Amino acid sequence: MDNLSRRGPRLKGKDDDNSHMDVYKPRKTSQKITMRNVISHSVHSVKWRVILLSLLVWCLVINFFERSTVKRTIQRCQWNKWEPWTKGDPHRIALFADPQIMDAYSYPDRPGWVNWLTSQLVDNYHRRNWAFVDKVLDPDTVIFLGDLFDGGRNWDDADWYEEFKRFNEIYHKRPNRRTIMSLPGNHDIGFGETVNITSLNRFKSTFGPPSSIHELGNHTVVLLDTISLSDYSNPEVVQDPREILESLAPYDENEAPRLLMTHVPLYRFPDQQPCGPLRESKKKFPIMKGHQYQTVLDFDLTMEVLSKVRPKFSFSGDDHDYCHVQHKYEFQGQPRTADEITVKSCSMNMGIQYPAIELLSLNTEDVGDQTFKVEICYLPPPYAALKGYIVTAILNAIVLIVYFLLPHLWIATSQRVISRFSHPEFPLPLAEHHTKPIFREKDYIAIVVNGTFIAGGVLSLFGLFFNAFK
Repeated sequence: MDNLSRRGPRLKGKDDDNSHMDVYKPRKTSQKITMRNVISHSVHSVKWRVILLSLLVWCLVINFFERSTVKRTIQRCQWNKWEPWTKGDPHRIALFADPQIMDAYSYPDRPGWVNWLTSQLVDNYHRRNWAFVDKVLDPDTVIFLGDLFDGGRNWDDADWYEEFKRFNEIYHKRPNRRTIMSLPGNHDIGFGETVNITSLNRFKSTFGPPSSIHELGNHTVVLLDTISLSDYSNPEVVQDPREILESLAPYDENEAPRLLMTHVPLYRFPDQQPCGPLRESKKKFPIMKGHQYQTVLDFDLTMEVLSKVRPKFSFSGDDHDYCHVQHKYEFQGQPRTADEITVKSCSMNMGIQYPAIELLSLNTEDVGDQTFKVEICYLPPPYAALKGYIVTAILNAIVLIVYFLLPHLWIATSQRVISRFSHPEFPLPLAEHHTKPIFREKDYIAIVVNGTFIAGGVLSLFGLFFNAFK
């Protein structure tokens, strides 16, 4: 019998069968846990590759929502995509309604930290949209249609000027461009006979006269403080808007086309004057009044304003949702009409899904019957970014949990991926190859340490992006 046949059954060695595969096996340790050991382990458990890759993904996600998406959305509103003018230099106007920046009066029942976090998100939404409207559309004039603040009528002077400073940090004045913010809303001064005189005078001294007339692009733009005009008892409140209204009453057959800007919409009959398909709400336009608000002007005041201003078109805010109606009135016994658009709110927390601004192009050439063109410009979906950040945070947390607390799953998955993409389709026969098993234990300290680094880096990235336009 040869030597080979005399050998007994061979014992399996460590290099046989599946010994070349990576194995997860927790190792027992009897090392005494001390603060020094914990600190030493924390230092050595920092995985810079994991941290940097996580922050790179976060940077790409934040840039996508805070820059790329906003720019692409605003670019859809480019003037040359909808303006009908073939020559001349049109005067371009952007209308912002009801920014109503969030303050302590917005959600008084919420915890303070929730309000602070919400205000950061809302302010950033305003700030980035304003920056890209300025950069991409570059309108010649911007007009705000009231309700600049949420609790402006209630603040004392010290708090109000802090909010005013914050508002100007968000909607900063643009160089070499006209920005008109002087039209108040009911959240700024109250309404009608409940107008707060102190708030009205403060608003007037800061932003300018609430009622004014502007000659822009061969058109007469009339800003009329119909909130104060609705006060039938206090001459001090009603004097300024009444003077402006009466100055427009005389008729001149050569007068330029007039465009009316108010905060509160003109009266309408919702059953006969539907708002059109661009309105989000399927309910009829509300006709109601309450403490320091009224959803429409009184009917008689509406007819007076229309007959004395004689606007070709009227724009209003207050409702937060879109509404396009046509008004009928009489002037010198002749029937006339005037369209009105209630502009959507430009804020993300005003109860609508798709905030927007209104763009107005004024034809400066004396040709044709069409002297202006109106176009709605939708702003980025307000909650898409927040949802994207939540999903990214969940995925990042799952990766950290698998990497540090389920190492066997991470190793097995990563090796399957590597083997799938590293082997050629028709490999040559190779000699038997053995690798040492990879041992890695669950590491609770490492997930805390690396998670803390990533969280700090993500907050720094948000701070960088959120403060870029200040």
